[in-house]
Amino acid sequence: MFRHIAWALVLGFGVTRVASAAVPDITAREFQLYMDWKDGKEDPRLAKDNDEARLKKIAKTLGASPADVKNAIARVEPVIGTLKAELEMAVKDELAKTPIKPKVRSVEVNLDTAYPVAFVKWACGDARDTEKEAAYVAYGVAQGGTLIKTLGLWCVGEGETKLFSAKIGRDAFIRIDLKAIERFASSRYIKLFEEVKRGPHT
Repeated sequence: MFRHIAWALVLGFGVTRVASAAVPDITAREFQLYMDWKDGKEDPRLAKDNDEARLKKIAKTLGASPADVKNAIARVEPVIGTLKAELEMAVKDELAKTPIKPKVRSVEVNLDTAYPVAFVKWACGDARDTEKEAAYVAYGVAQGGTLIKTLGLWCVGEGETKLFSAKIGRDAFIRIDLKAIERFASSRYIKLFEEVKRGPHT
C-alpha cells in the first residue's frame, strides 16, 4: 500500500481547505482559440486590416468561424489575469484529496501558449511507491487542471536531486482511475507516461 507520511510536507497547501478553487467554465478549445487569436492579431501581415477583417482571417486560419473566435475572446479575456492561479489552486485541491498530498512540493501552470502545461514536484518516498505517486499526481492534474494539455512531473530526494521524472499528455492522464492506482500503477498506468527517467538526474 502507498505509504502515508503523517508529518507531511504541506508546503503550498495549508492544513485544511474549506472548498475547492473555482476554475472558470471555459473549454480547452476556447482557450486555444483565444491564445491563437491573441498571437495572430500581432502578425505584421495583418497590420493594415481593421479588427473585423483581421479576426475573419485569423478564424479562417484556425478552422473556426468568426463567431466562435469572438465567443472565445468574450469568455477567456475577462478571466485570463487570474486563470493561472485558479488552475494551480484547483490542482492543489485535487492532489490534497489523494495520498500524495503530504509530499507535494510545488504546482505550477504555464499558460503562455495555446496548450497549457502543468509542472508538479513532490518529495520522493520509498522507491517501490514511485509509480503510484506519479499516478496520483497525474490523477490530481486530470481532475483539477481542466485546461492542462501536458503534465511534467518529478520527485526529488535529499538536496533536491531528481530521482524520477516523466511527462504525460491529457489523453493519457484522464484515463487514470483513482480506485485502481494501488493495483495498476506499476503494471498499467506507468505505460501512459513518456520520457521516464529514474535514478539521480538533472
